[in-house]
This record gives sequence, C-alpha cells and structure tokens, in this order.
Amino acid sequence: MNLASIRVIGVYEWRRALARRKVALLVFFTLLVEFLPFLVLNLLPIPDILGGITGMMWFVGAIVPHFFFLQFTALLIGSGATAEEYEQGTADIILAKPLSRTSYQIGKFLGGLSLFSFIALLTTVLAIVLSTLTFGVQMNLQFAPLIYLSIIFSTLVFFTFGFVSGEIFRSPGLSYLVSSSIFITSFIMLPFLVLANALTGAEIYLNLGRALPTWSVQNLPLTVAETLFLDSDEFLSILSFGPRIQGTLTQAVIGVLAYSFIGISIAFARFLLTDVTKKSTQ
Repeated sequence: MNLASIRVIGVYEWRRALARRKVALLVFFTLLVEFLPFLVLNLLPIPDILGGITGMMWFVGAIVPHFFFLQFTALLIGSGATAEEYEQGTADIILAKPLSRTSYQIGKFLGGLSLFSFIALLTTVLAIVLSTLTFGVQMNLQFAPLIYLSIIFSTLVFFTFGFVSGEIFRSPGLSYLVSSSIFITSFIMLPFLVLANALTGAEIYLNLGRALPTWSVQNLPLTVAETLFLDSDEFLSILSFGPRIQGTLTQAVIGVLAYSFIGISIAFARFLLTDVTKKSTQ
C-alpha cells in the first residue's frame, strides 16, 4: 500500500467525476433540494408546527436531505466508483501500471467518499446560510460540525453498499439498482415493524428494526443532536418522518461500523481474489 498512489487515485476519482459532469449534476440537485423548501417557507405563512423551532431550521435543512437525497447520492457515487471502470474497460489499463491493487481500491473508496463528503458539506452550509436569511439568527450552530461529521459517518453504510455492489456486479446500472433497492426496502420496513410492535407489544419487532441498516443511518445524527442540544421527542419524530424506534448512540455506531465493515470486506475480497476484467462476472 502506497499513500502517494492512494492520493493519485483519489484525485483521479474527482477528475473522472468532473469530466463526466457528475459533480455538476450533484451540485445542481443539492442546490435544488436546499433552495426549494426554504423558498416555499419564505413565501408562505410559517406553519404552527415550525413556529417554535425557527431558530433550529439549520438543523432541519441539514438533516432532512440526509434521510433521502444524501443516501441516494452516496449509493450513486459508491456504485459507480469501480463499476464504471469495469464497464469502460479502464480498470485493466490503470492496474497495468506500477500500482498495487490495495492502493487502487483504497484510493477509489476514499476518492468517492470525499466526493460525497463535499456534497454533504454543501447541504450543511446551505442549510445554515438559507435558514439564517429566512428565519434570522440560528441557535446551537457550534454543533453544526459534529452534525456534519455524524452525517458522513452514518452514510458510510449505504456508500459502502453501493461500493460493494459495484464490485460484485461490475455494472453501474445494476449495482445502483440493487443497492438502492436495499435502502428502499429497509426504509419501508421500519414503520411496519413499529406498527407490529404497537399491535402485539413484542419487543422482537423493535430489535429487528434496530438491526435494519436505515435505523442506524437515520438515528445516529438524531441521537447526536438529542445528546447535544435537542430535547423534543415530537420534533425528532417529525424529522424522522414517523415514529422512532428508540435506541442508544452506541447501538447506532455499532450498526454503522458493522454494516460498513462487512461491505468493505466483501468488496476488497472480491477485488483482490478475482481477475479484473470487464467480463469477469460472466
């Protein structure tokens, strides 16, 4: 493993994304996702439910894209990181150079993750700026960096799912379809498990809910915020778009680490133990 090689591959990942206009499209949709809600709130009367939390709208603007937009962004970037190289036949060319497979894989992973981190940073900064312009002075902004880091860390789950799908299927379209289907399925199952618990009182449904990848992803930033400055369960339930399955910060961290470790291990094993060729899955 060579740090210089890892850095070169990471920079190459950015250049490749820029050349394919992926960064421009992601920035455009990020601006759209952040600007439209604040524009609507600025033109319409403030709903009663938001009346008491206008000083916390930066957090709302940062956390809401995390539940949907940023997860699909992570899946898109992760699933294309290596799969696009296989589809275009450039992986063999790159690895024909004096570059170890480990350095290549780590560089692709970190390059893609840094690209996602930039998009997440953009959503957080825009949330702070737009909420201040729309609602005035915002509270607890000193915690914004920690919320941003918790978003990056928790999204490792689905970035890794995209990355491992790209390595397994070696087709960007198929890998994005499979990994996004896992996200959607997990997201849909959570409220049904909450309902099953409410109807039966069986704790097993809540435990199953905590075992789903979306539980850790959604709850980690919310739990960090709850620990630092939020104390309203109703507000947190609104932000999570439904009833929450309660859990601890430790449980959420373990969930993120477990899913990410499994995904990274599978991706690296697949890459290191198989031939790197466009038709390697056939």
